Amino acid sequence: MISLYENKHIEVAAVQQPKPGNVHCGDAHVVVEEEDFTLCAVVDGLGSGEGASESADAAIEVIKENRFLEVDEIVTRCNQAMVNKRGAVLTLVKVDFQKEEVIYCNFGNIGFVMYEPDGTTLQPIPIRGYLSGRQVMIKSKRFSYKKGSIFMLYSDGVKIPFSKKNLLAIGSLKEEFKHLITLDRFAVDDVTLLVGKLN
Repeated sequence: MISLYENKHIEVAAVQQPKPGNVHCGDAHVVVEEEDFTLCAVVDGLGSGEGASESADAAIEVIKENRFLEVDEIVTRCNQAMVNKRGAVLTLVKVDFQKEEVIYCNFGNIGFVMYEPDGTTLQPIPIRGYLSGRQVMIKSKRFSYKKGSIFMLYSDGVKIPFSKKNLLAIGSLKEEFKHLITLDRFAVDDVTLLVGKLN
């Protein structure tokens, strides 16, 4: 199922589906829209099924409830929420429209890549491991963005992310996202793919 989010600064499209045969999706995503910023996150609960879904959903609730905190503090609280749960990996990005910067925070194998209009690629290396409630070092990174940049967040169920050429050619995610998605991009797993275009 495709979800669309849009305001004057950003357009976001997301697709999420459970592993074939499962009712529960172990992945989750959230887009939190405020006047001066938008938060985008993809979370993958460990394993699949109900236990994975419980962990992913717990992290999403923490993100929504703590939207005004710094991103590394939000992820720290997500980690605390994993006590007595399976655990999760996640990437959280905050797009600050006032400062025209992206603040990135990650723990585990959720991919993030951002392409600027001139083709410059920003792709931070993910931190190994997962959030389990144990004390871990969580850090964020900041980088400026140019209008017209496009970014992608994706769980490990996405085996073939979109190419730079295809992403930068997108005029409107609302019109074009559904045509870009093909099933052969996805592994036999829970899948979440989120694409954002900065205006």
